[in-house]
Amino acid sequence: MRFLNIMTPADPAVNTTPPDPAHIAAMNASIQEAVEAGAMIATGGLGKRATSAARLISKGGKITVEDPPTSLGGGDGWMAGAGYALTEAASKDEAIAQARTTLAMMGADGMLEMIQVSEMVPAARQPGMPPMNGVIPYLAVEGADAAGKLYAEAFGAKEHRRMAAQDGKRLMHLHLSINGGSLMLSDTFPEFGHPHQPSNCFTMTLVVADGQMWWDRAVKAGLDIVSPYKKEMWGDNYGQLKDRFGVMWAINSPVA
Repeated sequence: MRFLNIMTPADPAVNTTPPDPAHIAAMNASIQEAVEAGAMIATGGLGKRATSAARLISKGGKITVEDPPTSLGGGDGWMAGAGYALTEAASKDEAIAQARTTLAMMGADGMLEMIQVSEMVPAARQPGMPPMNGVIPYLAVEGADAAGKLYAEAFGAKEHRRMAAQDGKRLMHLHLSINGGSLMLSDTFPEFGHPHQPSNCFTMTLVVADGQMWWDRAVKAGLDIVSPYKKEMWGDNYGQLKDRFGVMWAINSPVA
């Protein structure tokens, strides 16, 4: 889950007084720690409206530009905020805990507004992201978060990105990788015409060298055996499984 944090001091004059070196060093150390932990995506200061901002308004098919904005704040140099941070957390509670630390570091009375955001990031910008080419399966299941956890246990899936739905409970997007390829998941949204669609006419096939290891791990994770893993007439070791979300899986290990 990603959140945009906007910090605003109670006294605007605070922004005109540079913090002492010890405070700056402590802030930089905390930011670096958050970046290395993957909790901080981006951070920085926000400029004043009187000198570093503009406002574009669309009305009646016409776009007007205020540079700098004059309809709010006048010429007093009103500042949009002391700074911003784009953070990532596993839950809203975790994000609030992060925001508490950030607000405490301000060293002055103020406010931090935390807004959940969704971001579609090109794969090239994501370190360790699997290839985004070919045909990528996109499954809609009842409980995408739980499915992601099951696939991590059963198939060694790694999570790369998730986007929460507006209800804060379901996921509108979950990007996993299994065996070097991408798998996309989402919860079902029957209210928008996207009900659950069981896997009764397709099978997720994993072609791996050590098929027995993959098979044993999936069975241990609780997948039901549909067709036992064995040498088939075409020469490969092959078996089929079904998970509790109604998705069919096949383990295929070519025989040299």
